[in-house]
Amino acid sequence: MAGHIACLRGWHPALAKAELSALLPDNEIGNLSSPRLVYISGELAIKQAIEAMEYSSGTQAILLDFITMDWDGKEITKQNFLLEVSKLLENCGKKGSIGVFSWRQEGRINGFSASEVAGLIGGIATRLGFSINLQNPDHKIGLVLDGLSQKVVCGWMVGYGTDSDGTTARKATERPFFKPISLDPRLARLAVNLVSKPRSMEAILDPMTGTGGFAIEAATMGRNVIALDLDLEMVKGAKINVDWSLGDLKLESTIEILQGDATNLSKSIPTKWHQRVSGLVLDPPYGRNSHGSLSHTELIKNTLLSFHDIATRDAKMVLILPIHPIKILKSESLDEMQDVELLHGQWNDFSEMLIQSGWKTEGRWVEHVHSSLNRLILHASIVPQDLEGSQHLLQ
Repeated sequence: MAGHIACLRGWHPALAKAELSALLPDNEIGNLSSPRLVYISGELAIKQAIEAMEYSSGTQAILLDFITMDWDGKEITKQNFLLEVSKLLENCGKKGSIGVFSWRQEGRINGFSASEVAGLIGGIATRLGFSINLQNPDHKIGLVLDGLSQKVVCGWMVGYGTDSDGTTARKATERPFFKPISLDPRLARLAVNLVSKPRSMEAILDPMTGTGGFAIEAATMGRNVIALDLDLEMVKGAKINVDWSLGDLKLESTIEILQGDATNLSKSIPTKWHQRVSGLVLDPPYGRNSHGSLSHTELIKNTLLSFHDIATRDAKMVLILPIHPIKILKSESLDEMQDVELLHGQWNDFSEMLIQSGWKTEGRWVEHVHSSLNRLILHASIVPQDLEGSQHLLQ
């Protein structure tokens, strides 16, 4: 089968698919028969795949020029699959060393041994003149067994092929400046990617940065990031955390962590960034906030209105909201008509506020926090305003 496939991580495949679409905007990402396997259509250079995997939080690996098999338990089916793999290796034009990496997801495939088939693929590669190197190979072959769909997939692997995505080392409890409310770095990284282009000279804004979770993930990807907080303690702590996360890494990107007001961004953000901020990541405080008498909804509304003053005309946003628990479908986004019970206010009123503030909802997903709390992850795009429209928003 010609084309490419992505293997998504299991913690939230629907979010991971949306993230991959943002990282590969020129490709169409389509569903296969398992939520953790998605098809990538269109041309995809290996450089693009490598960059997407360096950024991605939700994708485990991309398999280029993949071959797939629906396992029916018959030996002849396995032999035909290996024959196709042999053709892939023989016609690839590659030389040097190969490593074959296998894993299973979504359960087992009875009668099919990943280690056995990986060994057979290694034998084919050796006969074709490749050497085997599992530590640092020139080329990687990925072999994925998806128990839910009973599919076996093989292809040239870009990525890790492991469950680790590197964010564990940056989790909140490991940081020098820690607060219990800190966002999981997996979700923070994914949110940054949802509002970002693959590579851009534009900036990402986190206007209520707290301990700097979004800023850490943006900075470690080499993105331009501006982070604000009204609380000077948070500003100092976020700087400490970002410096800690970068270590000795030297980047050409700009990282600015400033004391400033999210509801007055034109004065809080340096003028050199005006109309150069293309992404907004927002996880507002939902207890007592530092903006005094503003309610949770008013704080968000004023921030969204203020963002128009500095945003590009194609800006994106991820807004994270606390909601009462609902049934979570990690393989799907929420239906656009489905109501949710916000901790603060009614969804219909909040949705109308988004429209009035100049935003169009692109997708919604739910993540579990604990037994009495979920998070709503809302992805939206800015609606460009002419002068008359901008005046209308501010009325």
